[in-house]
Amino acid sequence: MQALVALLVSAVAATAQPNWHNLGPGGGGWIQSVCASPHDAEELFIGCDVGGFYRSADGGQSYTIHNVGLEDYWVECLAPHPTDPNTLYIGCESGVYKSTDRGRSWQWLRAGFPPKARYSWSAPIGALVIDPEAPDTVYAGIGRPRRYEFGKGALYKTTDGGAHWAKVNAEGSLPAEALVSDLLIDPRDSRHLYLACQFGAFQSRDAGVAWELTTAGLPHRHVRRLAQCRAHPDILYLTLESPPGQTPWQGGVYRSTDGGNAWTPCLDGLKQSVGKPGQAAPLTSNYDRIVCHPDNPNVAYVGGTGWVNATLYKTVDGGKTWTDTVRRGDNTNLDMGWITMWGPTVNCLSMSPLNPAVLYFGTSGHVFQTTDGGDHWQQAYTRVLPDGRFQGAGLEVTCLHNIVVHPTDPRRLYFGYYDIGLLRSDDGGDTFRRCTEGIEPRDMQNSCMAVAFDPDDPSHCWSAFGQWGSNQGLVAESTDGGLAWRVTGTPETGLPNARHRVVLVEAASPANARRLLTTADDHGVYVSEDSGASWQARNDGLPHGNIRDLVAHPTQPGAYWCALGDDGKSPGAVFRTDDRGKHWTQASRDLQVADVQRLAVAASDPQRLYLAVRDRRMGNTTYPGGVYRSDDGGVTWRRALEDDFVERLAVDPRDANVVYAGLMDHPYHDECTGGGIVMTRDGGATWADLSGSSLTCKQVGVITLDPHDPDRLYLGTHGNGAFVGQMNGR
Repeated sequence: MQALVALLVSAVAATAQPNWHNLGPGGGGWIQSVCASPHDAEELFIGCDVGGFYRSADGGQSYTIHNVGLEDYWVECLAPHPTDPNTLYIGCESGVYKSTDRGRSWQWLRAGFPPKARYSWSAPIGALVIDPEAPDTVYAGIGRPRRYEFGKGALYKTTDGGAHWAKVNAEGSLPAEALVSDLLIDPRDSRHLYLACQFGAFQSRDAGVAWELTTAGLPHRHVRRLAQCRAHPDILYLTLESPPGQTPWQGGVYRSTDGGNAWTPCLDGLKQSVGKPGQAAPLTSNYDRIVCHPDNPNVAYVGGTGWVNATLYKTVDGGKTWTDTVRRGDNTNLDMGWITMWGPTVNCLSMSPLNPAVLYFGTSGHVFQTTDGGDHWQQAYTRVLPDGRFQGAGLEVTCLHNIVVHPTDPRRLYFGYYDIGLLRSDDGGDTFRRCTEGIEPRDMQNSCMAVAFDPDDPSHCWSAFGQWGSNQGLVAESTDGGLAWRVTGTPETGLPNARHRVVLVEAASPANARRLLTTADDHGVYVSEDSGASWQARNDGLPHGNIRDLVAHPTQPGAYWCALGDDGKSPGAVFRTDDRGKHWTQASRDLQVADVQRLAVAASDPQRLYLAVRDRRMGNTTYPGGVYRSDDGGVTWRRALEDDFVERLAVDPRDANVVYAGLMDHPYHDECTGGGIVMTRDGGATWADLSGSSLTCKQVGVITLDPHDPDRLYLGTHGNGAFVGQMNGR
């Protein structure tokens, strides 16, 4: 990385950074935390698992992303200062951050926490709470409530606003394996703390040093969250985890009337489904987030996290009965926005301290708001237009596989997303529509990896759909520009059920029988000679099927290169065919790479190839990442950029020396925001950083040059959706 910094410094003065504009439909990704401001009824804070921090100043009608200073983009919890509206703390996987400018920038508070780690999380924060009587005192619980394993059994405390921290719990006072999921401070006594973890509910009466287990009345000890009535602090609620497949069902809500010492069940009206052993966890009813009215202890809300209980429940009688606040069907009271393929699972929940009738909750893709205590719910993540299109409002929480510009209409764009499939924009990314009609089975609508067009009829196109989290997929055909699809590439037609990273259309093939090529993870290269109606494997000469990319020779029909990743035993390589895949021969000699991501060929010089590679260790050998360059058609290679995590490449079609590289990082250690986008004008001798502060997510996994104007760049990030920028700075 030091070598990269030196190269960037030498080149940055000669290259102006574009002003990046965020594009997207709004929502579509995991909402991890939500918090209504205690100072301004219109102010709302949101944290996401990959997108970072978002602020709304108009009650969720629009958002601004503020990630300056963050070293990771997972915001687990939010804690606004009780008296200073400009000060806010957030808990991330990498630790605690503080803002003194209403979230516009962040300071990483690490003094006193364990040393930073390179390949793990050293201090992931599961819960934060500020002492209302002495706001410079903040408690941070270590834990990963979504059931990960780093950082256990510790509570940290600062008394100087985060400048210094110290572990406060006495050795053995909390279970060594505890993952802290919630913290409360008794409003009557700031030395009296409550803590939730998978080993029970605990109380401390000496500001967090000693802890007592208080679980009388609970059927087990896996406590998720706590809620306390501010005006009646002896009234508390908690939620219990219910393991999938375990009978009888033992989750739900419990209530205490004696300050949390003893608990009684409050289950009437809550759905209590238990999935069968081995079934997905969401088929079991679980309840996680819970809030209590600050003045009326009988009013509380709890959210269901399973597919079978995806809703928000309310009680007005202290938990004796619960009612579903969400109505469905013809008499629905829930505006879903454009995301109708998922239910309203409640991942996070907040009640406005200024108006308890105002609540927000976040799901795996939506944000919802009520202003009347749950009688009606409005979506607060997008703008739905009368004709069915939708427009982002700044809450971009998505990751992309690809961005494709229409071959004849520069305003028509195709966005292949993780989780939400294919979206099309006809106005340069201002508005969107989802384009997955005809893709069956439905779970194949999850992701769109590639889109390719007929060279003579741009309304005729093919696309690869599938599941990003598993090796499954198919190829589909559209004759109306991607609005509707017909599945053609399946095992029944010769194409394996696998992830298809690439779809290519050979321009020289007959118009009535287009030759298509695709890759199938672990299966190799496949070719169709009849526009996708049938497929055959073309792997003669390839040592294995781990094909990471496939590119066409820009001037020689039938010639292709494919990039192989490692097979776990031997490194990757570049192969070439001159007969449309009937025979492959290894082009590269002594190329020492493993985790190959992308291959690019220069349109202006077909002998010039570039590889994007991640760092990877196999056995006792480390294969370095970076950008690799070949000047002889892929035979010999040299490393043109040293970086551990190069994800994507794009070569300017006018100049083989102008190359863009997207730099990412794996999201499992303390500093993992990615490297953004860099550019070289001299074939890799020097590089300039193009990211700038307007690129709010530096995890760049997609780079697309507009074929109508190669100075216009589209970026796809893993967290904040898409961006567009112009190389002249516009």
